[in-house]
Amino acid sequence: MTVVADILGVARPNLIDRLKGRTKPRRRYHKAQDAELMPRIVTLVTARPTYGCRRITAILNRQLRSEGLAPVNHKRIYRIMQS
Repeated sequence: MTVVADILGVARPNLIDRLKGRTKPRRRYHKAQDAELMPRIVTLVTARPTYGCRRITAILNRQLRSEGLAPVNHKRIYRIMQS
């Protein structure tokens, strides 16, 4: 296994994990979920125009948790705010 990993130029533990199928598949990105978050983000930004994406994310996640929904990553909020 070490020789194969050396030839391929990858780490041996990474190769073993891939062969055994231990890697988690990534979830697909759905733009429809961004459309659901957009009105919430717009209302927060208009109420607090000096807040950046991190602070908007914190407020939004607080609201989402109180409604029993999953929190959103700050990078996703940043991407939505850019558009």
